[in-house]
Amino acid sequence: EMQAKLLRVLESGEVVRVGSNESKRVDVRFISATNHEMEEQVKTGRFRQDLYFRIRGLEIRLPPLRERRDDIPLLVRHYVGHFAQQMKKTVPAVDDDAMLALMRFDWPGNVRQLINVVQNMVLVAEGGKIDIHLVPTEIRQGAQPAGELGVEVPVGMSLEQIEKQAIRNALRSNAGNRELTARMLGIGERTLYRKLKEYGLK
Repeated sequence: EMQAKLLRVLESGEVVRVGSNESKRVDVRFISATNHEMEEQVKTGRFRQDLYFRIRGLEIRLPPLRERRDDIPLLVRHYVGHFAQQMKKTVPAVDDDAMLALMRFDWPGNVRQLINVVQNMVLVAEGGKIDIHLVPTEIRQGAQPAGELGVEVPVGMSLEQIEKQAIRNALRSNAGNRELTARMLGIGERTLYRKLKEYGLK
């Protein structure tokens, strides 16, 4: 019933306020968000097809956090600073082990869950540092394993091939994070970027 009413408003550009019998012209921009697959909702009859086509304009699909793990360090650092300021604390540094655990977790609650975890870690952090012991147990236990960094070196494998494989394995081990990959390999980020371009790695 509410979907039908919303469709009428979007089609006519008019609303009738509660307690009134007169329609009022409105000029609005409609923005909607959902975590459902809308095509499936239409097929199953939970969502009106005509309303779906009416509101489907510019569509921005945001993948879940587990599919964009490179965003996790940026989000963590932002919210660490945000909550430290709120709590009037020194902004704690997040060490590599803690960051890796956060990056390897699948985050079923997406960004909201990450924000809540970061807030709690900042709250209990002492000495200006967030280490692996401050990462909640369920995050550490639920994190995906790092994988092997070792490189098999068959006879005849060139140094270039060995280096390429080592970089690929390090990237996988660090969930694609280039900053942590460079640290693991003991090279600068600029050198890593040059090597990625040289070997056609992403």
